[in-house]
Amino acid sequence: MTGLFANGVSNVNTLVNKINNTEDSKARGALLKELDKELSNMDKKELPAAQEIVNNKLKFSKTLEK
Repeated sequence: MTGLFANGVSNVNTLVNKINNTEDSKARGALLKELDKELSNMDKKELPAAQEIVNNKLKFSKTLEK
């Protein structure tokens, strides 16, 4: 069970890193949708750790698209 836990959280961590390192707004939007899907499909036991990663590591874009 620990392996599955680590895998889901690892996927979230990887996506957050990709989002933070992407400057293209369309690519960033696609990655954010992928992150949302990953969080939606995540086991309830994994969710708190994944949300902590998102809350602590995800950097918001400095410019907002209109």
